[in-house]
This record gives sequence, structure tokens and C-alpha cells, in this order.
Amino acid sequence: MPVARPVPGPPGLHLHRVAAGDWASHRDLRLQMLREAPDAFWTTYEEVADRTEQDWRASVTGAACVLQARSADDTPLGTLGILPEGYADDVPFAQGSVNLIAMYVVPAARGSGVGDLLMAGARELTLELGRRRILLEVTSSNAAAIRLYERTGFRFTGATTPHPRRADLVEREMAWELTAAGGAG
Repeated sequence: MPVARPVPGPPGLHLHRVAAGDWASHRDLRLQMLREAPDAFWTTYEEVADRTEQDWRASVTGAACVLQARSADDTPLGTLGILPEGYADDVPFAQGSVNLIAMYVVPAARGSGVGDLLMAGARELTLELGRRRILLEVTSSNAAAIRLYERTGFRFTGATTPHPRRADLVEREMAWELTAAGGAG
């Protein structure tokens, strides 16, 4: 998947659209993120740790488009998903939007351009889908993610959702309005 603009980062850093054959690297990143940052995600490690290979393959061939940022030697350094529909039937979903889900950068790669590359890929994929708006929810305590999202054009919408496990946290909705040229509008 080509990226429309150069992104700072290690030489060879690139995006990879995850397919069924990538299920093991997807599983490994997903389990790592749920162990390392459990409050940042709605799903828990315990909910997915026992999934079968078939379950993991299905998770990357369903509605969500999963991207990985990879190093020159193809080591996965980060991931995110773009969901072109709502999370569930009972959750309202804005037409012309996608949901950005499960964004994660491995600790050793933070600050190296991986997050910026993933955001560029999210923008490109959103436009490929004919959509103009990216929505996400970020845990109120995740200052580093909030900085990345704000730096790349996201703004808080004012909507919040209670955190699924911690009463002292909320999920804050952010949105990124896209122009046809791919920039924040």
C-alpha cells in the first residue's frame, strides 16, 4: 500500500495491509497490546488469548481493514484497523465515516514515525473507501495517543463513553475530517 507523502522514520519503514496469511503477526501484536496497555482497548487479553488460528484469520478478513507498520525486515512495529461500519448494531454510525480501531505502536518504536505512518495509511484507506471522516475513541488517560491524534488533525467531538472496566476513565471521541486531497479539513 503506497503512502501519498513521505513520513519520517527508520529507512524501510512501510505499511502492510494484513491478510489471512498474516494472522500470526496480527495475533502477536494484538496480544502484546492487550497485555501492555489494557486500559486503552475495549477487548481484554483474556477474551482473545484462547482464539484459534481460524478465529485470528477471520478477524483480519472481516469488515475491518487492518494495517501494520513494518520495518525494512518486515517486523511489525504497529497496527490499526479501519472499520467501515459501526461497532455493533445498537451503536449509531455516521454516514460517510469509518471507525479507527485498535491503534498500537510497540514501545521500542514509539517516537520513530510509526504512528505518523499508520495515520497516513488510515487517511489513504478512508479515501479509498469513499469516506471523508475518521472517528475514534481514545481513553482519557492515554496522553501520548491524544498528542498523536491532535498532531495529525483529530479534534475532540465532545462525545464520551464510559470506560468498559474503569469508572475513573472515559473514552473520548475524536474526529478527523478529510478533504479530497487527503488533508485534515
